[in-house]
Amino acid sequence: MYRLLVETLLGVNLEGEKLRLAPRLPQAWPSYKVHYRYRQTVYHITIARLAAAAAEEDRISLDGQEIPGRAIPLRDDRQEHFVEMKVR
Repeated sequence: MYRLLVETLLGVNLEGEKLRLAPRLPQAWPSYKVHYRYRQTVYHITIARLAAAAAEEDRISLDGQEIPGRAIPLRDDRQEHFVEMKVR
């Protein structure tokens, strides 16, 4: 049941050493957070909805730097990392 919720609804899927984000944000939720532990490293992931009138496309950033695609490269450096994803 846990995997079903995390992977399907929250859209957080481990693929080797990458974490793919494919959220299905319910209409009533403006945002949500996931705290994901990869070995000894914690990733704080915030998924937020873009404003309806926004012309922006979905985007994702890792530690303040925008990254391409929808996959976060994971590394076990024992640091905290912050991920922000904006979706339509």
